[in-house]
Amino acid sequence: MQADLLHDFIVVGAGSAGSIVASRLSEDGKYSVLLLEAGGWDRNPWIHIPLGVGKTITNKKVNWAFQTEPVPHLGGRSVYLACGKVVGGSGAINGMVHVRGQREDFDGWQEAGCTGWGWGDVLPYFRRSEDHYLGDTPLHGKGGPVSVTKSRTPSVLCDHFIAAGINAGLERNDDFNGENQDGIGVYDHTVRRGLRSNSAIGALRAARRRPNLRVETGAHVERILFDGSTAVGVAYRDAGGNPRRARASREVVLCSGALNTPKLLMLSGVGPPAHLQAHDIRVVSQNEEVGRNLQDHLAIRVVCKTRDPITVNDELRSWWRRLLMGARFVFQRQGPLTFASAHAGMFFRTRESEPRVDAQAFLMPFSVPGIGQYPHPFSAFTVSVTQSWPSSRGRVELRDANPLTPPAIHPNHLATEEDRQFFVRAIRKVREVLATSPMDGMVAEEYLPGKAVTTDEQILDYVRNRSNTIYHPCGTCRMGSDPGSVVDPALRVRGVKGLRIADASIMPRITSGNINATCLMIGEKAADLILATHADHSAA
Repeated sequence: MQADLLHDFIVVGAGSAGSIVASRLSEDGKYSVLLLEAGGWDRNPWIHIPLGVGKTITNKKVNWAFQTEPVPHLGGRSVYLACGKVVGGSGAINGMVHVRGQREDFDGWQEAGCTGWGWGDVLPYFRRSEDHYLGDTPLHGKGGPVSVTKSRTPSVLCDHFIAAGINAGLERNDDFNGENQDGIGVYDHTVRRGLRSNSAIGALRAARRRPNLRVETGAHVERILFDGSTAVGVAYRDAGGNPRRARASREVVLCSGALNTPKLLMLSGVGPPAHLQAHDIRVVSQNEEVGRNLQDHLAIRVVCKTRDPITVNDELRSWWRRLLMGARFVFQRQGPLTFASAHAGMFFRTRESEPRVDAQAFLMPFSVPGIGQYPHPFSAFTVSVTQSWPSSRGRVELRDANPLTPPAIHPNHLATEEDRQFFVRAIRKVREVLATSPMDGMVAEEYLPGKAVTTDEQILDYVRNRSNTIYHPCGTCRMGSDPGSVVDPALRVRGVKGLRIADASIMPRITSGNINATCLMIGEKAADLILATHADHSAA
């Protein structure tokens, strides 16, 4: 084995948060930083072409491509879980819809004991992470690593969908990341001049030229190294499969995501003692909640055939339209190849008694038989709907003590009656909008779930059989001020020293929307927390 590498900081995972953490920690040249990423560089061209999501969402060269354990309330189905295994992480393969969530999400974190994570505390970090098309405003930022834009060439379906929503009683909302989230409108996208934008492209690409930042890809971290209860480094396999060790004189920062971070903690002896002992892992620090509190956004699709050939399905079915589509992208950076996964959307209440919106829907100008599959051979679009705050909770566990074995993921979707009844109400609301003018004039027929599915039980059966996650796992290393939480509000892992977590796993409760924007914010805030700690130590 080669001599140990020595750096001030080791960051594990070059995803949405990790790329920002490594970039910020190395920014002033004061500290040496080692960034370890299990995947490779983001050289696959489909990563950068927005419509290429369909090509990368199941590609194991850039994707962990996890499968859950059988889910009892989904009829025992195993659910596919995409998770980025590439520089950029899930921010390199996601649908590029940029949603922060509601201010009440973060005020709720604060009320739950996450001091310093209220809306007023996190807004500056949301702003710092973005280069927003509205420029520098009280709610948005300019000059950040991730570009936030509106689509240059939205689908013609958008205007009709928005008009139908307004006619059905929703308010128009031109900024879901503005003062209020509720309403119907066009999504913000993490796209820059027709190409994907993420923190690896916007922050890490320039930062990797710094002499004090080392980025190593193909580096699979197997465990955290402890001296007593202090994290002092990591053991990993390099791209050639050779064992390596790296030492951190200051801190190790885990940014591996809500599935791999708890797995790495448990492999390293931090977690539920009975579970660790069952796998012959020496317990370094007991914490029953490592891997618990798993949350995700389950979604169900309503697919409608259109009267006219106006969908991406039609573009891809015709050779000359595919040729035109390619030419528009190459020469103008416009057209369907620049489409993020969803154009328009709505945030709404599924019943009047809800104190705030509890549902999110996505209009996608295409339809597919299944994940990563080629579109249907007919003109169709999709409206996918998801629950803002599922009450069901799952867990992540070890299958064995082998670091190469995927984690056992138990999402526990639809475990509560509250969650099950939500989807019945949500599908009825989506159908109401689609049956309203002018959208009703564009729909030839409802393909899925189909007009024969009408009763509550029939709708629920459809949800059980056809729903899928939209890849927002979070919460498995919960932040809080109580002793049972995995990390404190400074993101320090309880029971040990020199170890922090900065990724979606720290979220105590899932946010009401796509979680990538929140991961960017977590990365920005984590970097400040870490730098402040070591600035204080240096001054002392």
